[in-house]
Amino acid sequence: MKVSQWAEIRRLFEIEKLSKRAIAKRLGCSRKTVDRALGYEEAPSTKRYSQTRPIKLDPFKQRIQAIIDQYPELSAVRIMEKIAKGDGQSQGYIGGISQLKVYLQSIRPTEGRVYQDISYAPGEAIQVDWGDVGSIKIQNTIRKVSVFVAVLCYSRMCYIEFTLSQRKFEFYRCTVNALKFFGGSPKKIIFD
Repeated sequence: MKVSQWAEIRRLFEIEKLSKRAIAKRLGCSRKTVDRALGYEEAPSTKRYSQTRPIKLDPFKQRIQAIIDQYPELSAVRIMEKIAKGDGQSQGYIGGISQLKVYLQSIRPTEGRVYQDISYAPGEAIQVDWGDVGSIKIQNTIRKVSVFVAVLCYSRMCYIEFTLSQRKFEFYRCTVNALKFFGGSPKKIIFD
């Protein structure tokens, strides 16, 4: 049972005071599922493999850890090739790769964030950029339409202006119009 389903069943039963039959009907599940969810005091475990039930991968876990320590970026396919070869005394791994991938996810170190949180004070910065909207037909000519977007970094207040070009003159004109719209000039203008 998924944690989200357990939480929704508990919410409907405890907060909305619905009957078990009504909960089962609303969620499209059986009454047994509702009974099971209400029987859990805590959210059900999301672990895929139980520690009590042995799996084919268990005898190879030390060898896998040694391989990961030596080659941390090695793919699951390459690791499987290495453990599938038996060492003279025992047979190699004969299980599936999905079981190996799940195990590798649990033992490999997680990568850090790949983004940085940036915060700005009010009036500190504005971010400006061009965007393409598409084309329109003006008389017999098809013209490309662009949009100038200016966003205050603190409040996320937005100014947009549509133009028929992205020339430097249009950029300066749109920037001045945006600053007039916002009623002032920030310390920084960030060009994206």
